[in-house]
Amino acid sequence: MSIIDSFDFVGEDLRKRKFLLPERIVQVNGEVKDVEKLLDKKPLQIGLGEPSVTEFVNSGNGEKASVILDFGREIHGGIRLLVGINKGEEKYPQIKITFGESLSEVCSEVGADTSTNDHSPRQFTVPLPLLSDTTWGETGFRFVKIEVLTDNIIFKLKSALAVFIYRDYEYLGDFKCDDEEINKIYDVAAYTVHLCLQNMVWDGIKRDRLVWIGDMMIETQAVRDLFGHIDLVEESLEYVRDQTPLPGWMNNMASYSLWWVLILHDWYKATGNIEFLRRQTDYLNGLMRQLCDNVKPDGETTLPGYFLDWPTNGNPKSVAAVRSLMKMTFIAGIELCDILGLVEAAELSKVALDNLAKRTLDGGDIKQVVAVQSLADDTDSALAADIIEKDGIKGFSTFMGYHLTAALAKADRHGSALKLMKEYYSEMLKKGATTFFEDYASEWSDNSSTVATLPKDGEKDLHADFGAFCYLGLRHSFCHGWAGGPVPYLTEHVLGVSVLEPGCKSLSIKPHLDGLKWVKGKFPTPYGIVSIEHKLNSDGKVETTVDAPKEVKVIVG
Repeated sequence: MSIIDSFDFVGEDLRKRKFLLPERIVQVNGEVKDVEKLLDKKPLQIGLGEPSVTEFVNSGNGEKASVILDFGREIHGGIRLLVGINKGEEKYPQIKITFGESLSEVCSEVGADTSTNDHSPRQFTVPLPLLSDTTWGETGFRFVKIEVLTDNIIFKLKSALAVFIYRDYEYLGDFKCDDEEINKIYDVAAYTVHLCLQNMVWDGIKRDRLVWIGDMMIETQAVRDLFGHIDLVEESLEYVRDQTPLPGWMNNMASYSLWWVLILHDWYKATGNIEFLRRQTDYLNGLMRQLCDNVKPDGETTLPGYFLDWPTNGNPKSVAAVRSLMKMTFIAGIELCDILGLVEAAELSKVALDNLAKRTLDGGDIKQVVAVQSLADDTDSALAADIIEKDGIKGFSTFMGYHLTAALAKADRHGSALKLMKEYYSEMLKKGATTFFEDYASEWSDNSSTVATLPKDGEKDLHADFGAFCYLGLRHSFCHGWAGGPVPYLTEHVLGVSVLEPGCKSLSIKPHLDGLKWVKGKFPTPYGIVSIEHKLNSDGKVETTVDAPKEVKVIVG
């Protein structure tokens, strides 16, 4: 037995850490010599005689020496700095490090305008002595600015490496088609969700880095399609459960407790993990009874709040959508109660569901609201589709991106759903996005900068000048898991996969190519991977080929 074996560890980091070189030097200020050497691959060890270093020269007069590095895409992690033998009297020179999801953010000062250090510090000053090898920060970023603040020094930097921190999950699911732009949307959506799988299922990697159950609805669907069963989803669901003793509401929002039940239902259906489901028995029993108490006999609901998504926050029409979420929650909850033998909770929920049906509210012309109503059969799907299609992607949100397209698919407008999904997410890609944002409004595209450029004269700043509510300006997260909606949409409605029985014991495969010539993909199940391929023949019919494990029954068409 070693000394290490005697330690009483309280946990371990199951994530991987790998190192990335910057892809380009964006900007140099002051006197910086041999800056291009920061792009070179070198041994990751500092030594007494380093032959290849970049020198930051501060004479005490003029601009401080600094450099802005671009690592090419949004990542989660920090920066590792290997320092040589500095020249100057100061033993511990002060270095200011600034991270940014955009070039605009990395050029900002915390405290100015909307620039913040909220949740994960993105700007701070540290001492960097000679012959040091240290890592600083853990946040979401693409750009890093390194600025030497100490005067009368030559600061010698051997390497500045991004520390990429991630869960090394194998991609079991996949989607490809003959439209490369759609393929890129799928890949970026998948990467966005993957980055948010950290200590638990986070909503964002810059902020909030918390387990928000609303975000998890889309993230869990994407995880199901990309990785299959992973323990992290169950750990996150149980963490929030334990953080929310009844009669509390998850994340202090009643609608998020609704999402928890819907996630629980969908996760059990995908994984068939009955042991996990049984661990939720007591909480589910109490929560369903609590929901019943918030439905009056005449159908009026008495929830303490009706949050749907941020663009509809404060709009009275959002009440209609949350009522539809309640309906879907009761339907899913009754099914779970039946499985768990919660007879009384199931009966009470059936009464509440019947009472809820006595009153249907008008969703108006709010796209997110009517989309949820349509999915709950609380409004005519064709009328809802008309509202969603009006003015194209205007009014779309990343949080509800999946539900908007799924509502169009329900109205048999698969071609329109694919077109609008492609247009909406492509707008972010055109602006240089390498992950999808916390939110995006179509009007932000007009005369604005990109992720990797500063605004020109007359241009708006894509990051600083937009956003609202909790994501105003530079506080806006450019990597948010709820923006991963294209993954489940393309899997379910284009590749056409639906889970019919818990544990994927039976699947329905019903593709909708709608202008695509071919689609192929993989779908993970507890029994192995199902490989699917669809080809549009010259006669206009779709030919489908499926290779599935023998334990999985597949119904095509």
